[in-house]
Amino acid sequence: RKELLTCRARRIPSTPSQPTAPVSNPAPLPIALDYRPALLSKAGIGRATRELARSLAQRDDLLVHLFGHSLARARCATTIPAGARLHRLPIPGCSLPQLKRWGWPAERLAGGVGVFHWTDFVQPPCDKAATVLTVHDLAFVRDAHWHGPDAAVLRERTRAAIDCAAAVIVPSATTAADVRSFAPAVLALHVVPFGSDHVAVSCQNPHPFGGKPFALCVGTIEPRKNHRALLAAWRLLREPRPRLVVVGNIGWECDDIVAELREAVASGLAIWLQDADDAQMFCLLSYATMLVYPSLWEGFGFPPLEAMRLGVPVVAH
Repeated sequence: RKELLTCRARRIPSTPSQPTAPVSNPAPLPIALDYRPALLSKAGIGRATRELARSLAQRDDLLVHLFGHSLARARCATTIPAGARLHRLPIPGCSLPQLKRWGWPAERLAGGVGVFHWTDFVQPPCDKAATVLTVHDLAFVRDAHWHGPDAAVLRERTRAAIDCAAAVIVPSATTAADVRSFAPAVLALHVVPFGSDHVAVSCQNPHPFGGKPFALCVGTIEPRKNHRALLAAWRLLREPRPRLVVVGNIGWECDDIVAELREAVASGLAIWLQDADDAQMFCLLSYATMLVYPSLWEGFGFPPLEAMRLGVPVVAH
């Protein structure tokens, strides 16, 4: 809008009898983000959503609204960015399509914005707002077994969202290639890699294990993260070997993995933390001997980037 106003001003000749009026700055553009992942998830999508909201709220040309409506209790103690407004009522996600039919689409529930950013794989339905979609990965397309029965639903939902989005954002060139193969008609596709400026470069807390070396693995317990192969490899290491510390909540299709992980904890091979907050996780990362990341496939993967920012070696699949 600034460029358009400037071009128009240049077309009007300035004369002494008709002085050119100064061009005022346009009002901030109201936009909305689906902020539910930031409130409900400590995984990578929640991290990406929190940091995106924080960065956008710092701009003076945007008015950021955060769509947080959900019956679920917030799991993350997140501070709402200064300058952003959170909209959060106990509205079940399954009721959003019906609310849209009644004249309450997602953009109206988020303050009546004209641009709505879908940040996750479950998109609140919009009506007339222009939509921006972030596709974090297409793991459910690459191997349906990683998501079980939900893979077909994710494929259908993601394809529909790509088809109607005004712009699609992906975190890596690899995911961009996956999107082009999955939805060849996609037009406005943008690669925007994630950053790591949210990581504190120093930890003031004491070593969590009294100075004993440990390797850290961060990720939701699900087939794609490949925890079973990691545990098998760790059992083959000769003593003395560093303790394996696993940080991650129970995900999906993972009963066998969880059983093996609990056995590893009982035998002293591993420590499993299901509910570490940011402060605890980054402290663990800063003291880790290495980060092990055996994931079979990632759209991006925050933990290796965060480890490298702290100077921690990364061993990846």
